[in-house]
Amino acid sequence: MRYLPREDAPFGDKTWEMIDEAVLGAAKSQLAGRRLLEVTGPYGLGTRTLDEGEHDSGTQATEGEATAVLSAAPMIPVPLLRAEFSLNIRDIAAVEERGVPIHLGPASNAGMACARLEDRLVFQGDPSLGIGGMLTVQGASTVKIGDWGKLGQAADDLIAAANALDGAGFAGPYAAALAPRLYNALLLRYQQGNQTQLDHVRQLITAGLVKAPTLKEGGVVAAAGRQFATIVIGQDMTTGFLGPAGASYEFVVMESVCPRILVPQAVCVLQQGK
Repeated sequence: MRYLPREDAPFGDKTWEMIDEAVLGAAKSQLAGRRLLEVTGPYGLGTRTLDEGEHDSGTQATEGEATAVLSAAPMIPVPLLRAEFSLNIRDIAAVEERGVPIHLGPASNAGMACARLEDRLVFQGDPSLGIGGMLTVQGASTVKIGDWGKLGQAADDLIAAANALDGAGFAGPYAAALAPRLYNALLLRYQQGNQTQLDHVRQLITAGLVKAPTLKEGGVVAAAGRQFATIVIGQDMTTGFLGPAGASYEFVVMESVCPRILVPQAVCVLQQGK
């Protein structure tokens, strides 16, 4: 990372490779939003806002036959996500001097924390920042779902979501992200034949069906394509070196990211029924 120079660290590429593998490997095990939506960027750490396109405000002034209108491009922020961790100096020395594997749990935890926060932003948004997520954006359709422990219910609910999107003018292909409990229910086999519900619904959800660990319940079905929604990356997830602190070295995992839902009508939220 240009602004947190890794070359300032008093160790070499081999140690950095181990740290990066721990951070990014842990993060990739959690990230679902990036498997549901296409990614654009990275555009750089200095990318702080996105414009939403020019909109008329409705404010006008008239003089004779001439009318002046006011328009502007509303801005949404690109949040910075970060998590710090530290590694013991002697552990680093053991890698550098003897190639001894070290405990990289703190690095993995930092990667997972950033990944979970990223997915929370993608799916839930952040009302305080004016960012809508896949489950919260205004204009999306909603389908109440039943008990997926009952064979066939999952397919019925996903077909209902596809019908809702079809009705809104989006004929697919479709992608979906599900809470772990719902995704796992798809592994149930039908009583006749050897087909699982997962095999069945993949005939409808052809652009990707992913388990989203950050979701506690429900899920989302969306028309696939960056013309409908993307994840905008300013700075992709990177580990930087902060410096020594006592008997440890301190690091920061950092990224800047924002969901950009361009066509909310291309999204259908799966809402747990009550």
